[in-house]
Amino acid sequence: MPTDSTDFVVEIGRAGDTAGRYVVGVSSPAGEETLHVCLDPHAVGARLEDIQSAVLASSVARRAAALGLEQPVREVGVELFGAVFGGHVRSLFLSSRQRAEERDEALRVVLRIRAPELAALPWELLHDADLGGYLCLRDPVVRHVDVPELVLPLRADPPLRILGMTALPGSRAPLDADSERTGLTLALRPLVDRGLVRLDWVTGQTAEDLRRRLLDGCHVLHFIGHGAYDPARQEGMIALADEQGREHLLHATALAALVSVAKPRPQMVVLNSCQGGMGNSEDLFSSTASVLVRTVPAVVAMQFAVTDKAAARFAASFYQAVAFNRSVDEAVRIGRVALVVDKDDSLEWATPVLYLRGRNARLFDLGVTEDDGGPEPEPSPPPVPPAARITSRVLPAGQWVHAVAFHPDGRRLATGSRRRIRVWDTETGNRVWEQPVGGWLSSVFACAFSPDGQRLATGGADGTARVWAASGDQLLTLRHDHVVTAVAFGPDGRHLATASADRSARLWDTVSGEPLLRVRHDQVVSDVAFGPDGQRLATASGDRSARLWTLSGEPLLRLRHDHGVKTVAFSPNGHQLATGGDDGSVRLWNTHTGHQVLLVRHAGAVKDLAYSPDGHRLATAGEDHSAIVWHTADGNRLLRVQHGHTVFAVAFSPDGRWLATGSEDKTVKLTPLPPTAPPRVGDLTAG
Repeated sequence: MPTDSTDFVVEIGRAGDTAGRYVVGVSSPAGEETLHVCLDPHAVGARLEDIQSAVLASSVARRAAALGLEQPVREVGVELFGAVFGGHVRSLFLSSRQRAEERDEALRVVLRIRAPELAALPWELLHDADLGGYLCLRDPVVRHVDVPELVLPLRADPPLRILGMTALPGSRAPLDADSERTGLTLALRPLVDRGLVRLDWVTGQTAEDLRRRLLDGCHVLHFIGHGAYDPARQEGMIALADEQGREHLLHATALAALVSVAKPRPQMVVLNSCQGGMGNSEDLFSSTASVLVRTVPAVVAMQFAVTDKAAARFAASFYQAVAFNRSVDEAVRIGRVALVVDKDDSLEWATPVLYLRGRNARLFDLGVTEDDGGPEPEPSPPPVPPAARITSRVLPAGQWVHAVAFHPDGRRLATGSRRRIRVWDTETGNRVWEQPVGGWLSSVFACAFSPDGQRLATGGADGTARVWAASGDQLLTLRHDHVVTAVAFGPDGRHLATASADRSARLWDTVSGEPLLRVRHDQVVSDVAFGPDGQRLATASGDRSARLWTLSGEPLLRLRHDHGVKTVAFSPNGHQLATGGDDGSVRLWNTHTGHQVLLVRHAGAVKDLAYSPDGHRLATAGEDHSAIVWHTADGNRLLRVQHGHTVFAVAFSPDGRWLATGSEDKTVKLTPLPPTAPPRVGDLTAG
């Protein structure tokens, strides 16, 4: 079993010769269960065409229409879930997910389908409202195929070698393959530029063209084109071309043989074709994907037709996760989430299907660890002599740390993590108090102390912002319509600003809890900050903008990024605003003119930033597993704090002498800071 996931295994087979009767066997961390169920696969299968139409239509439909299109999709998901997760099985799933959550691990749903007529059903739609909706958006869902070989990670130096092929024989309906190929190339360019991925293309459309190119080997084969199904042989096919450009249908067994000539042999095949994941009710291994997985450890196929935009978006996020050594099942889930984030009422996240051979989903060992985030786009600084290193104090949080905030006295530090808000004594490292927040399904994504230190505000995945007394007693609960991503007290402590994935930022009275203001963006609002004069608000959004507002909601400035903006912070004098984006850029802006005055970069997305109390330094947290302190006058890098995973949060102590950083590596680091005067760039490193 992979060390970073927990398996909830669901095995479904026929119960004798009675039609529609099945045996469901469950093996999980919380125990085992067997039950007999009834399910009519032909009735569900008859609705696949409607589901296919709904999925495609949702990619372009307006929100109200898209919500209506979801209804048949959800109904099938609820029906499938109810059929196999009935009785004690649902309780086992709840308990197993909770155990996985406590260890910050993924609960992987492994489907072992023994009845052929069930293989063609869209199990990726499993849905239960009380468990958060569609399971595959929260937990990896894989289709397991039993083979006797042990799957071991392929040791390979970066880059991850992806071989792409497009095939559009003349007799087939046209696809915009050139656009899709261009989209995939552009989507992967950041990974290519960083040396993490190499993307090559087969020249030509014939099986012989593919054979010649496979002799050089690859790690992943990515096919763009048409799929088909041969009812006579009960086997899937892909459509290639012959020497005259006419259609040449290649059966899955022949394609598997062709793939076997590669050295190194692909560990994964991605079939971006309209029926690559479609099988039939007569043969358990009828689909192209399930046949191929006997030759390669993993196959990602599409069970419905997919739009070019969604295919490129999914591939970019999927390959990025694989390049950073994420397991392939988690990479598929990350790709699904990317489609949801791009258009949250689209249903195209349901299209990918993962077939996995064996239990190990970590297919590659690329020598790229999440400790360093891979090569940086700029030259590395010279080696740091031991005398120049700074030692950080570490608080072992035991969970991902999403948020950090210093108390005004500098002696206490609040941290937000899964299910918990904690307050620590920074000198002793002991916990002063902690409270559960929002039940075991929730995480705390934001926290902030009031200026007088008497209250603490938090925001979390349960869609609430909460205000706590210094003792840990809850005072207020303020509700959004989605995840609360950020909280900020006004300078007088009478107002609280909150940001949410419901595309709004709101202002509240901290005594009565009454809402005072709501401003909107076109996408998720990921951060909010008060100006030091208490008269302005800044917001950051996935709509690629940061905006300044008056407290009455009048827009003052709109500052644009090339990608989503994750975080904002005012300088102490209010003359500058810092913004950090998903593209790794950190920009400083003049808050009066809107002109950009400084640009620096991380090697990955920027998650948080904070000004020092004197305004001379700016701390940034990055997906590249580092926090960096910059000099705000010239952009010189003063200090780099290294973590083992993504750094989610940064905060300066009130006296400016310490930096707190919170990370996915389940630690908080407290790092002493150098003097304000900048040393030579790159001189100081902390870890």
